Amino acid sequence: MITAYAFIMPKQPISLTIEETNLLWLKGRARVTAGGSVSAAVDQLVAEARSGRLGRAESPRSVVGTIDLAQDPLLTDADSAIRAVFAGSLARSIVAREARAPRSSKTQLRKKTVRG
Repeated sequence: MITAYAFIMPKQPISLTIEETNLLWLKGRARVTAGGSVSAAVDQLVAEARSGRLGRAESPRSVVGTIDLAQDPLLTDADSAIRAVFAGSLARSIVAREARAPRSSKTQLRKKTVRG
């Protein structure tokens, strides 16, 4: 019987101080690539940098076939089309209500008190 053991490096806790905008970017990256863990995202970035993959340009992607301009390639009717969409949007009714003001604690106490 052969037993395989995975060699797992122990992780070390550290403290990082980074700019707020970089932290926001890191949290976004963590959400997408590391399942939400900022620690895993930092670990992944360091691993990519060590392997030489970080900062490499991705291969170019084609946009062929992603946009259809079948009938009006010079956009000669674009102005009237946008105006029609805008007019349709304005024609729809909108229901708006004002939020109720929260009751003060005095009003709530008066309602709970039974007199008489």
